[in-house]
Amino acid sequence: MFNKLTQTSFYYGWVIAAIASLGLFFSGPGQTFAISMFTEIYMEEFNLSPSTVSNLYSIATLIAGFLLFTIGKLTDIYGQRVMMVVVGLGLAFATFWNAMITGPVMMFFGFFMLRIFGQGSMTLVPNTLVPQWFLEKRGRAFSVMAVGGFAAASLFPPLNAFLVQQISWRMTWVFWGVALLVIFIPLVILFVRNKPEDVGEVIDGRAKGRPKTRSSSRLPVFLLVSLNALILLTLIPPIHETLTERFDWIPNIYVRLIVLAALLVSLFFLIKTRRAKGEQVDVPEPSSESEDVKEDQEVSWTLKEAMKTRAFWVILFCVSVPAMTNTGITFHLVSIADNKGLSLEIAALVLSLMAIIGFPVTFVSGYLVDRFKVNYILAVTFLIHVVAISWLYFASSATGAIIYGVIWGLAHGFERIVLNIVWPNYFGRVHLGSIKSIAQSTMVVGSALGPLPFGYFYEWFNGFGEILLVMLIFPLTAMLLAIFSPAPRYEDYHG
Repeated sequence: MFNKLTQTSFYYGWVIAAIASLGLFFSGPGQTFAISMFTEIYMEEFNLSPSTVSNLYSIATLIAGFLLFTIGKLTDIYGQRVMMVVVGLGLAFATFWNAMITGPVMMFFGFFMLRIFGQGSMTLVPNTLVPQWFLEKRGRAFSVMAVGGFAAASLFPPLNAFLVQQISWRMTWVFWGVALLVIFIPLVILFVRNKPEDVGEVIDGRAKGRPKTRSSSRLPVFLLVSLNALILLTLIPPIHETLTERFDWIPNIYVRLIVLAALLVSLFFLIKTRRAKGEQVDVPEPSSESEDVKEDQEVSWTLKEAMKTRAFWVILFCVSVPAMTNTGITFHLVSIADNKGLSLEIAALVLSLMAIIGFPVTFVSGYLVDRFKVNYILAVTFLIHVVAISWLYFASSATGAIIYGVIWGLAHGFERIVLNIVWPNYFGRVHLGSIKSIAQSTMVVGSALGPLPFGYFYEWFNGFGEILLVMLIFPLTAMLLAIFSPAPRYEDYHG
């Protein structure tokens, strides 16, 4: 049965990308945007202060971040399929635990398990699985995977709010645990394979013995189906009612902009596909030796070897910058807006625009990183960050804030792909779990520390202008470092 399930008329890697996308979606219970729906309830239920809940959450997040290296190492040893099942079971247990908490001690362990299995591991493992299946099409595959993350960020808050009202907050946690056990884990067991060789394929999509054809991509079809599915989800009465209630301040013009952005992205890929279809030709099957040579061109570094390169530390710094700056700005965005005389609704609209614009941009950035050097795309990403923070510094009107949300969304769409793809592109696939876990830990620590300087600067200067200027230093530095940090050459470090 398992052999039949993995025999498809198209490259099986796209199935893997879809399951990885589902993994990012099911990281939702451990993400801040989902947990935040319960914090107010916890404070009322257990008579806790906001600072107590925040401290429990921050400490649990930091500890989870430091332990992610263990998850990465285990992924290298046992493979992504086993680890996705283990992590899924761990996250399901975490949701059941959170359904039973009775005080701050249980809450701390609940936060810890949600963060290490959800926000940490359920993001880490899919990000190490997709690169095993793609090389030349890696950017596009990461774009497909990113759909799950954007879907989670869009759907979890309103869906959690609805479930809490309908079935209580404890049963909401149970709901997600059951969903993991019934939907996610069986799909992983049935369909996930660690690498192309496990199903008789080679990386990027040519099965051994099958003639290679330049056929049209199925990505546009996937895009259109995904977009229609998301639109249909919003028509479900409870979700529609919740969205209408929470976002009734969004003018119709922004709804039209969302639809227009989706159509433009779909059109972009449809045109690309039609052009490729017109050039479709059969290519003779090369010898297996030439296939192996091409595949072996990607050298895999161990973590110890990677840490000896300058590029490793540069990229590690680069991935920490958005984690710190984005979290700091997001955490204090309402206060920043209020300091500029803007309303809570405008702050919420900026966050919505960031996610809305970022989603289609991921497909464009995935297309670009397949065609240009990743360090140049990384530099462009930080340039957009510089523009975004600079614009926020000067913005003082609702229109200015909305433009900031658009620029921020562009940066978010690029970083979602580039910061994940840079690791396999620089250091290969074999030891990716260990290497990527260091990056993931750095991002978690950066996100935990990011809000602190904003709070201190506000107390010192009674505003956020000064800290925004200071924060400009980080993306500017990262941009310059990225330009001069191409992928390291293995022979330069090994004679």
